[in-house]
Amino acid sequence: MSLLLYGIIAESVALNLAPELQLINANGLSAIVQACENEVSREAEPVLAYGKQILFIHQQTTLIPVRYGSVLANPAAVIEHLAQNAAAYRSRLSVLEDCEEMGIRLPLPTEIETAPGNTISCGHDYLLARKRAYAVSEAALQQSDLLNTALADLYREHCAELSVFNGQRTYLLSYLVPRCHLAIFELRLQQLNDTLINKGFISGPWPLYNFACLSEHHDT
Repeated sequence: MSLLLYGIIAESVALNLAPELQLINANGLSAIVQACENEVSREAEPVLAYGKQILFIHQQTTLIPVRYGSVLANPAAVIEHLAQNAAAYRSRLSVLEDCEEMGIRLPLPTEIETAPGNTISCGHDYLLARKRAYAVSEAALQQSDLLNTALADLYREHCAELSVFNGQRTYLLSYLVPRCHLAIFELRLQQLNDTLINKGFISGPWPLYNFACLSEHHDT
């Protein structure tokens, strides 16, 4: 049996965990794991159950969540992983402490656009049109800059990525928000969104998935 990794917390934290979960401690950190088969199921039910456990833990303490599917061979492998990444995990936990993740999805064009009077006549033109279609629109970038500036005093970090939501291409802006600022952040974000020509879809608060990666840089 292998171990499915849920996330990393500080070792001294007391948690109310589901019976199937266990803690493995090393280097002042605790890994939250569950015994599993070598290949985890990709069916919807276990994935959703995994997400619910992440949320339950996140509500109790600062957690570096791991996206579903990270499997380590045995407790020794977990301890080795904690040892190799201890400094980075401790640094990330200090940044994530007592925070929530908030997001807004800005809609992007779905059609291939061509300049007025132009037609797609060859493969090169088609590829250029596809590149334009999958790029972030100038309007979305301007809206992103507006939101980032107006919310700057209420979040610690932010990041952005292209994504698809309910079949719609979007530019997802994610913010790491201290819980003490959450109410005013949500209010200000809603007020700003009401002024946008292409209104975004606000989501959260969530566990800190988009700020968990140790190697990924986020703008402050």
